[in-house]
Amino acid sequence: MVLIVKGNSYKALIRKALSILALIIMFYFYFMHMSDKFKEDNRILEEKLKIKTEILAKKVSTKIKVARLIYKEAEQSVDLLGQENVQSVKIIKDRLVIVCDWDTDIEPLFVRYGVLALVKSTPENIRIAIELKFIVESKYES
Repeated sequence: MVLIVKGNSYKALIRKALSILALIIMFYFYFMHMSDKFKEDNRILEEKLKIKTEILAKKVSTKIKVARLIYKEAEQSVDLLGQENVQSVKIIKDRLVIVCDWDTDIEPLFVRYGVLALVKSTPENIRIAIELKFIVESKYES
């Protein structure tokens, strides 16, 4: 029969305390390292988000400027034709389409847009199509 008696020596107690202390110190440094890493990742993500929001804001402001420009151009075209002669103004695909009475004088639009104003005349009305690309390129200032 073997009998083992464990003794509580101070050396074993000191080893246990040092190993627990070393373990606590390792966890502390690991926590500090990971928190610094998460802070850095968070800062990088915030910078990317800020850049993306600035780009999006510029795109929105550009779209608003272009929409206002097209609206003003449509108003000027209607004024040139005479508002009482215009039946409708629409944007279809990439063209501004103005439908007016068949007896309307469309010469002012020919002077303004030249051959870029596509005209289709029917017995009921005249349809004038103007490319939005032309309007934006000729009027928009970057």
